[in-house]
Amino acid sequence: MDEQIKRLQTVTDRLEAIARQLGTNSSPTSGPSVGDDESADSINRLPVIQDYEALINDAVKPFLVVSQKIGGDLSKISEHVSLLFQAQQQFIRQAVQSKKPNDNQIVDAIKPQSSEMEAITAFTNKNRKSPLFNHLSAISEGTPALGWILVSPTPGPHVKDMSDAAQFYSNRVLKEFKEKDPTHAEWVKLWAKVLNDLYSYVRKYHTTGLAWASQGKRDFSTVSTSTIKPVATTAGGPPPPAPPLPPPPPPMALDLNTNTEADNSRNELMSSINSLGQGVTARLKKVPDELKTHKNPQLRQQADSQLVDNSKPAVPPRGKKPTTSSTEATTTATTKGTPKLALEGNKWIVENQTNQSNLRVTQTEMKHCVYIYRCTNCTITIEGKVNSIVLDQCTKVGIQFTSVVSLIEFVNCKSMKAQVIEQVPTIQIEKTDGCHVYLSPTSLDTEFITSKSSEMSINIPTGDGEYKEYPIAEQFKTCIQGGKRLVTTPNESAGV
Repeated sequence: MDEQIKRLQTVTDRLEAIARQLGTNSSPTSGPSVGDDESADSINRLPVIQDYEALINDAVKPFLVVSQKIGGDLSKISEHVSLLFQAQQQFIRQAVQSKKPNDNQIVDAIKPQSSEMEAITAFTNKNRKSPLFNHLSAISEGTPALGWILVSPTPGPHVKDMSDAAQFYSNRVLKEFKEKDPTHAEWVKLWAKVLNDLYSYVRKYHTTGLAWASQGKRDFSTVSTSTIKPVATTAGGPPPPAPPLPPPPPPMALDLNTNTEADNSRNELMSSINSLGQGVTARLKKVPDELKTHKNPQLRQQADSQLVDNSKPAVPPRGKKPTTSSTEATTTATTKGTPKLALEGNKWIVENQTNQSNLRVTQTEMKHCVYIYRCTNCTITIEGKVNSIVLDQCTKVGIQFTSVVSLIEFVNCKSMKAQVIEQVPTIQIEKTDGCHVYLSPTSLDTEFITSKSSEMSINIPTGDGEYKEYPIAEQFKTCIQGGKRLVTTPNESAGV
């Protein structure tokens, strides 16, 4: 009797096991339960998941560590970067196991990522006066690369374009801090590595778009993300040690040779000065005794009378032109420089141009930057969409451009005119006297940042082919309210 009961119990156990197995596999959309650690481990071992984890460990975490080390506003914005990558890691884990949901479900699913991107942009715009504004802008311009999950059929180029957009501000960080603090140069390289590694990951696993249902076809909402670990560092505790970095991939074309060229120029200059010093008196003529004033009193009296009668300027005899020394002529020629219009890497160089009415920059790409230096009385046309435009120490230059990704900047210029054909998000005017900007109907949301400048105006199209001119305030009135805060308004006498 006991033996029969044991056999019956064995059969019952087998039937229950079969029933559980059938219940698990009966629905094509059902999957491993939330608590199924073995299934979660199998998902985590997938290359598409492991390589994104490697992206976080090898690139994102070291970048966050250095950001926390620099501190300030960079420490705060890096927390949003950490949350952004964490949210995308969770999203990818769900996407590769499930069918593509409808548009409304996708909007809800990516909300954690879009919220962090918006927070990064808002934080950057709020801190324009921050000493780390270029760092913040490099992050703000680069993080839209994580929007590749919505790009089809080629998300890779989208990541690359956003990397190129971040390059402009990364170069500014290098220019400002490379000599002061090498930590900032390391920060630039790490941010470039984050974007480059993301580009490689997308090209490897998501060539034609996010790989939905590549590892299963369950309902998106049923897939668990509870095994995802948060990404790296917060300001509240010590950062984890960064893993050793592998040799970095070919970076974006960052201008890292600026200081080397400056050092070479400085050495050449010092060599020239030293060489002049060796024979500086070689060509001097000896003054004879009869021309020395201390030995000839009559010469001294003539010199004294000339000093007293200083109302008459010294004029050379008629028919003779004043001569210019060879040293002065050489200095003038060197200061003016050689005219140039060429593409060097990703940067168009336009410099030392004078009286040129038809300078054109064509065959541009969105990753290109345009640098215009010491041009006088010229008209320049830039076709296509470029990353940025900078005009430095120019006079009486008119520029017409199609579209700019980041900004156009006027620095140390005089009597400038600019016309926007399509769009430009920001126009920055610094230490410039006379700058008149003509906007297009599609560029009316352009922001203007001005400092230490005068005679600025914005010309807005009225719809009938005409423009209405609005001056930018040059003078401001500041009052103290409540003994605690300052309120600044444009001064009405400035014509505003």
